[in-house]
Amino acid sequence: MSESRTFMLNGVDAQTVVDHLTDFLHGEKGMEVQSTRTPDGYILQAGQPKDTWKTLTGMRLATTVQIVVTGEQMNVLIGEGQWTDKIGAGAIGLFVAWPLAITAGMGAFKQKKLPGEIFQEIERCIFSQGKPGPVSSAAPAAQDKIPCPACQAMVPAGSKFCSQCGAKLSRPECPACGAEVPAGSAFCPECGQKL
Repeated sequence: MSESRTFMLNGVDAQTVVDHLTDFLHGEKGMEVQSTRTPDGYILQAGQPKDTWKTLTGMRLATTVQIVVTGEQMNVLIGEGQWTDKIGAGAIGLFVAWPLAITAGMGAFKQKKLPGEIFQEIERCIFSQGKPGPVSSAAPAAQDKIPCPACQAMVPAGSKFCSQCGAKLSRPECPACGAEVPAGSAFCPECGQKL
């Protein structure tokens, strides 16, 4: 059940990809990550901390990522991960406590989805040329949010309406040229008109 893909690095250093992947697995998935350099690339071993409850319910994630670099190509092989706890919890769930079968199924779904998420993060890192940014598009950085003037909820910058109360979030416009003007500006940044 291991999966592999080959990526073109396009000038991005493989160590940058490893660092990005480490940040993703630790920050987004709550995994402890160990990485080591090998003669032809890197090996990352990641797993959520050994928590008795997660292990018993089959919800603990773990994986091994092997990266082999050849020139501008990077081959990524993702190992089978953590399946024994899911099988055990599922078997116990079928015969003793049926809720364990549900949690084991959820854990298996998350484990099966993990390689695709890892490949997506590698693509994101290479596409952004290794520049730092939000680890996941699902979690925008705090500086990408603004407060709603009506309810003070934090909403993504550039939104036209508040997602909490529906208030209009448009910025003031310049009376001379119609360009959006940042709040508190004394002059229009486009035409220089005094506001």
